[in-house]
Amino acid sequence: MQQPNWNQLWSRVARALAPLAVAACLIAVMPPASRLAIDPAIKAYQHRPATEPIVSLIATYAEQFALDPALLQAIIKVESNFNSDAVSSKGAIGLMQLMPLTAAAFHVLDPFDPKDNIRAGAALLRGLLDRFGGDLSLALAAYHVGEARVRHAVGIPALPATQLYVDRVLGYYERFRTGSEQPALRTVVPRRAAQRMIDQPRSAE
Repeated sequence: MQQPNWNQLWSRVARALAPLAVAACLIAVMPPASRLAIDPAIKAYQHRPATEPIVSLIATYAEQFALDPALLQAIIKVESNFNSDAVSSKGAIGLMQLMPLTAAAFHVLDPFDPKDNIRAGAALLRGLLDRFGGDLSLALAAYHVGEARVRHAVGIPALPATQLYVDRVLGYYERFRTGSEQPALRTVVPRRAAQRMIDQPRSAE
């Protein structure tokens, strides 16, 4: 008897449940609808063309959040390999592998949408850099395993996966920054069924 493809089944379930999880989180954390309706920062994200290349989105949000585009490219490379349909076994979603609570905190209704996913990931990274005094290694560790665990460890946690994550992002950052690695030039198109499972430790913090 043929065994079921559990990765494919889990991917379908995750995609079906992700909007419900995000919606539930939004109910708890987002501001009243009357305030949201007049928030120009939120309105600005609603009318970007759906065919915008990922590299263009990266440039836009890197500028908005005062980040190096090469750094965002490196994080996306390590997190999802530029696959906007990526879903990890921990429930992290999309290009920058947002957890549902994180997506809700940044008003992301669809974490599979590259525009909202990159915007939220860039905003999260900017906040982590600010809170860790500009220390990129600590900010990356916090992005991977959660801010609380990094503060508790008073440095990068002694977790091989997190240490490898930081090293990989910094390595790709240098390669993208110097032009020795080219980012994916993929255009954002209607999503396919997710095929890839990425198993990385991820905290909801």
